[in-house]
Amino acid sequence: MRAVVIEEYGGPEVVRIGERPAPQAGPGEVAIAVRFASMNYTDVRNRMGDGLGRVPFVPGVEVAGRILSLGPGVEGFSIGQPVCALTRGSAHAEVAVAPAALTVALTEELASRPESGALLVTVPLALILLREAVHLAPGDVVLVHSAAGGVGTVLAQVAAIDGLAPLWGTVGSPGKADYAAGHGYGPLFSYDDFREEIVARTEGRGVDVVLDPIGGAVRRDSFEVLAPFGRLVTYSNVSREPEPLPDAEWLRARCLACVGISVGQLSGRRPELVRKWLEEAVRLVQQGALEVGVTDVLPLDEAATAHRLYAERRVRGKLILDVASSG
Repeated sequence: MRAVVIEEYGGPEVVRIGERPAPQAGPGEVAIAVRFASMNYTDVRNRMGDGLGRVPFVPGVEVAGRILSLGPGVEGFSIGQPVCALTRGSAHAEVAVAPAALTVALTEELASRPESGALLVTVPLALILLREAVHLAPGDVVLVHSAAGGVGTVLAQVAAIDGLAPLWGTVGSPGKADYAAGHGYGPLFSYDDFREEIVARTEGRGVDVVLDPIGGAVRRDSFEVLAPFGRLVTYSNVSREPEPLPDAEWLRARCLACVGISVGQLSGRRPELVRKWLEEAVRLVQQGALEVGVTDVLPLDEAATAHRLYAERRVRGKLILDVASSG
């Protein structure tokens, strides 16, 4: 089979298309003929050597396609059935293997759309962040960093579904501010001055929750804009800067909390909890209640281009690889 292959860590130039043996479904697994596969920042981190990928490897964690085969012990699925799945990696390929527990059936209509390949990281993460990681009270103000990103745009929609006040956000450019505003955000700030702007807007009180995938200086300043009993949730480190946290004494003095979230790690520790949100994600998209903002669809052959778009910080919403259009 054809697959994206990373044989050495580095920039987008290390991304190659190669031939690999098609994986076989083991106990409790399904093998999927991949149609669409999503790009996630996890794939970028693994390419650079910051993640769990060990060269040589095939990146990718979420796919949509049709079931090719069922491993021993798998029930409730059939050959040829359209599904989406959260894999343990190696998803940017013509065939991927996924745990049956993290595989969800799709309608034929949704399976034909590129966003079907981006249902099981971005949307469940947004649901977990707002419905599991933080317990919101009426009137709480939530600040989302990277508001124009894939998770950011879904978070604003989940907030609207749940009847929450419009989220506040940060973005890196005026164009991204327009994109985020179009998905329902309230006030939007730049990364350079959000601390001062929020302190002024809230008359020194700050916000109740910060959802942060960026890290570095942005995370440092985020602790300074939290109101008493505020919570910061970290779910990535796009900046690749060191991640020091305030010590316990400082947190106690400010009455603040910090929570870490990784859907990938949670899927290994509590797959039944993650499956709940995978199913909810598919339900919301299939019903038309929530939209995954796909802004680029590239063939598998252009995987290196996808990585370059991330390196140049030009990605808004979700970027999808159309595996079936390659070769």
